[in-house]
Amino acid sequence: MRRAPSACAAIVCLLTITLARANTPEACRGADLAHVEGLAAAEAARADDLVNADGLMWRIEKPNLAPSYLFGTIHSTDDSALEVARRAAELIKGAEVVATELGGPIDSIERANLTAAMLAEALDRDHDTFEGVIPPEDRELIETFLVGQGYPAAFAHHLKPWFLAILTALPTCEAAREALNLPEVDQFLAQTAKDLGVKVIGLETPQQQLDAIATMRPEVAATLLTLTAREPGMNDDLYATMLRLYRESRPAEILPISDAVGGLSEAERSAQDEFMRVLLVDRNAVMAERAAPLLASGGAFIAVGALHLTGKDGLIERFRAIGFTVNKLW
Repeated sequence: MRRAPSACAAIVCLLTITLARANTPEACRGADLAHVEGLAAAEAARADDLVNADGLMWRIEKPNLAPSYLFGTIHSTDDSALEVARRAAELIKGAEVVATELGGPIDSIERANLTAAMLAEALDRDHDTFEGVIPPEDRELIETFLVGQGYPAAFAHHLKPWFLAILTALPTCEAAREALNLPEVDQFLAQTAKDLGVKVIGLETPQQQLDAIATMRPEVAATLLTLTAREPGMNDDLYATMLRLYRESRPAEILPISDAVGGLSEAERSAQDEFMRVLLVDRNAVMAERAAPLLASGGAFIAVGALHLTGKDGLIERFRAIGFTVNKLW
């Protein structure tokens, strides 16, 4: 898809904290793309990705075990998203353990340390990271875009392409809100669990998330970065649409909407598919493996990005495949 805000792991939030420019916590704005032309065809093409697409809260059961719950989050500070999270948090009260992508809650010192470590890994002081990756005809466009986002062009030339692609996947408005340390859905749930005395664990470490994202091929990252620079307003529109779908418990529908926006070459669409594989499918297998013992004990509350739940390779189908009954609550 053109951009995948809800697919992006919580690591994106950590990566943007230090570099984002923040003034006031304004809500993000953008056009709703619900009626984009060609949506029906895009939905048909995405049929495998839209399995279990309707629902955010799922009950997981097996005989003689306390039920567990699977909740799809959105890595956002938006007030409406937090309202959805507050509803979900009611089920934390009876949980034995809460598992999120990164655990937590992460305090400001830990956040700063993580961000510094991640930036250090993305920085290449000795080479121009644009050379041999970003075509000369696209460089001025990308440099202008990055400068407009607050990232000096000279600095950007020493950041690895995967980092720049992920960094610019989040709308500037949301990055600015996160830089103010406003509550974010995943960390709100972790804090709620901590306040209730419920153990919180992470299904991944920040380094594991980063390692997964860093496997993105430079050519793929450069293509995604060029697409964003070419249509910088699209991030805001897709983000606004995603938030509306999230409130309606239909987050995966952002995938065909993004496809239907159109104008992509075959190479660009292939790059987006590879991006989604890196962010979702490859990590789903790891998350499912690490969640399995928690489900086997019963009473778990698992909260991960909503697009990890859906599709034939999503967590819902993976949990069913190991013998659990998984039904939608809402």
